[in-house]
Amino acid sequence: MKRYFYLRVKRIRTKDIVIMGLMLALYLILNLLTAYSFTQFYLSFNIKLIPIFVLAVYTDWLRTLIVGIIGGVIALFLPTNADSGIPLAYIFDYWIPLLLVSVCSIFLPVTVKNKLKWKNSHICKCENYGKEYDTKVVRKWFSIMGIWIVVISIYAFLGFWSKTFAGVLFYSAGAVEKNQKVWIFSMSVNGVNSVFDWAIYLVTIPAICHTVYPVAKNIY
Repeated sequence: MKRYFYLRVKRIRTKDIVIMGLMLALYLILNLLTAYSFTQFYLSFNIKLIPIFVLAVYTDWLRTLIVGIIGGVIALFLPTNADSGIPLAYIFDYWIPLLLVSVCSIFLPVTVKNKLKWKNSHICKCENYGKEYDTKVVRKWFSIMGIWIVVISIYAFLGFWSKTFAGVLFYSAGAVEKNQKVWIFSMSVNGVNSVFDWAIYLVTIPAICHTVYPVAKNIY
């Protein structure tokens, strides 16, 4: 299926439902396995969004949004939900960051897959010629990584403010001592958390999307 830029989508077919169900299941499994935090900044290996990002890259915003909505509803009842007693905090802490992935899908250019395909073919040609070095491959690689850095950075920035507001709601309920300023505390905790997540996303998501390209090409 051709990836359209901006808002254009195609009709959802049976294979789309299967792929959406698979990505949703992977998200929920990773949610259960990686939700536990460590250190005073509540850091965690937040790789649960990787399947949703893969879906966003190789399908469109509508399919990603549907999976995000369903995943957000199911995750509300999982034992790893730390905001279960404050539904509004859960929405800003978990659900909105999940839905923001569909926004990333809108801003990922159609040429991403074409560049990946171009890169694969040219790398093979370079290997066939032994030590010959193709600078176009390097330029294309930096171009692809530039797109990923911008998209993931925007996602991390928007997610930071969403989680900060969720932290204000959560900590105002008595999770911090009364003499602490809730906004400052929430921004400091979620700032470190967001940078940590940004680094994880930047390392894992482009590599995994590139790795699964041959499979996605055969499906779509």
